[in-house]
Amino acid sequence: MKDIQGPDRSVIVPAAKALSADKSTTSRLLELLDVASHVDARHGILYALSWHADLRTWDLMVRILADPQEAPKVRGQAAEGLSYMFHGVKMDSREAEVAVEALLMALKDPSPEVRYCAVNTLGATGHLPLVPVLKEMLADQTPAPGWVGTVGEEASRALDWIERAHSQRLKDGL
Repeated sequence: MKDIQGPDRSVIVPAAKALSADKSTTSRLLELLDVASHVDARHGILYALSWHADLRTWDLMVRILADPQEAPKVRGQAAEGLSYMFHGVKMDSREAEVAVEALLMALKDPSPEVRYCAVNTLGATGHLPLVPVLKEMLADQTPAPGWVGTVGEEASRALDWIERAHSQRLKDGL
């Protein structure tokens, strides 16, 4: 736990990976996030929490994503964290509505990392009504440092995920 709190990224990354596999650390990580101010520490803590996919962190992830005072790396990680939880939230719920609103706002963010992660998460929703906005994002050919390809390429993958999810729902009779 102490390794994830420091400013040294070379120590934070392995700590975050180890803590991501231990869901019993969720409460302690949330406490650390309340006091952590260093960008890499906040990113590492959110990375670990993302893999826990604990719906208790939903509102926190939405709040961080929407906070322009947070670093792009941190806001992008919050968006990614939501992607792991959308399967546990009904798309017609208030929680999903608020998250989708924050993700749609993130598509206009000056940071390509935030836009990339928002596009990815919108794809993870599997929600067909989001197809038009994702199609618009295909034109964003800005590379996202630290990620694979451009924002537009991620939008293409997100569209594929939505189409596959829709096809699966049809097969399942849903």
